[in-house]
Amino acid sequence: MPNINAPRKRLLMVEDTLSVATLYQGYLASLDIDIELVSSGQQAITSIQANIPTLILLDLKLPDMTGMDVLKQVREFAPKIPVVFMTAHGSIDVAVEAMRQGAQDFLLKPCDANRLRVTISKVLHQAQNNKPLLIKETNTYQGFIGSSASMQKVYRTIDSAANSRASIFITGESGTGKEVCAEAIHSVSNRVDQPFIALNCAAIPKDLIESELFGHVKGAFTGASTDRKGAAELANGGTLFLDELCEMELDLQTKLLRFIQTGTFQKVGSSTLSRVDVRFVCATNKDPWQEVCKGRFREDLYYRLYVIPLQLPPLRERGDDIVEIAHSLLGFMSVEESKDFNRFSADVLKRFLAYPWPGNVRQLQNVIRNIVVLNQGEQVELDMLPSPLDSLDINDYSAVNVAQFIEPLVDEQPATIIPLAQIEKHVIERAIQLCNGSIPAAANQLDVSASTIYRKIERWEKGHG
Repeated sequence: MPNINAPRKRLLMVEDTLSVATLYQGYLASLDIDIELVSSGQQAITSIQANIPTLILLDLKLPDMTGMDVLKQVREFAPKIPVVFMTAHGSIDVAVEAMRQGAQDFLLKPCDANRLRVTISKVLHQAQNNKPLLIKETNTYQGFIGSSASMQKVYRTIDSAANSRASIFITGESGTGKEVCAEAIHSVSNRVDQPFIALNCAAIPKDLIESELFGHVKGAFTGASTDRKGAAELANGGTLFLDELCEMELDLQTKLLRFIQTGTFQKVGSSTLSRVDVRFVCATNKDPWQEVCKGRFREDLYYRLYVIPLQLPPLRERGDDIVEIAHSLLGFMSVEESKDFNRFSADVLKRFLAYPWPGNVRQLQNVIRNIVVLNQGEQVELDMLPSPLDSLDINDYSAVNVAQFIEPLVDEQPATIIPLAQIEKHVIERAIQLCNGSIPAAANQLDVSASTIYRKIERWEKGHG
């Protein structure tokens, strides 16, 4: 249970537009934190000197000074306080520089409600658990980045299901951020003050995974010199994340099912039942039902855990999110490697949007790490890109002339006037098909933004034309 005697978290929001500040305050109302609003840099500094808040949400443009000026002064007397910047699209380079100066993250304005909540919850959770806020762990980054239609669906699911006891089953290709998603669920849930324990079922030897999950007693097997708590016990009161669950052996799946049904388990080598209260979140990069059909995953366990499915979209279907994620990663990695990179050339961004990213965010992360480590400068240029992006021919993902899309549709009904919306849908769907399923590549060839296509697809799915 949360410590009722612990001081409440306090967020200082520095925003000079009252209507925007009030809107964002409403977005954060569900987080159970105290929010103080100030409208200038000097007011922020005075407030922080009087009472250091848990977190600062800071606009880059203020009437009396810049957010960067505020950050530099605050760092003199409060060097460890987490700061999240808010910035417009045209100031991404400044936001990246702000992270180099010690900010934890930045949000693009106008901020979406779910994106704002997830970001603030994540930074608060990390600060509370004394995790490094600036240096990123391998294959992870600070919460989700991006506001594409496909990610909006993810945010809505997280927001709706976070406080439920129902199990959440995350699916998605390798590198899409399934553990990040699980941490986000925990961060916005009512269990945020309790442990988040992750167990990768594919990374642990088969003969040790039961001990890792349930723990063991002294003498249970060779090398068990002391009693040891497992992930289930360590997660008591909080969230237990079982990654790559479909890799778990069938006999252990039986014990896991019993644990989920009863909340009780036995440590390896013990005859005593232990009881815990955990919320289950699991993930796989496979199709869990296909694994059931192939006899590799228990059907009863599938129905027990597959209560709230959450599908993470691949990076190639997230449109302009690729640019936002790339900028964020560049800022973090430049700090880690003591480099000066803070922006990408237009040609590099165009290539990022055209590439299908089979390895998803993890591949993008590795590409940018390679660039930062092996090169010098402030701007990333085409000749700095590693394989396969260095030899990418955007025409490999190109569409043919738009007129060729329309002709088959017109020929089918030569005497009929076809609604423009129907032609537009046909053109877009055909472009995506010819670009091997890459929406960013199709958008590039159709000379529209990928986010425009995502919005149209979402409307079609809802039956709005």
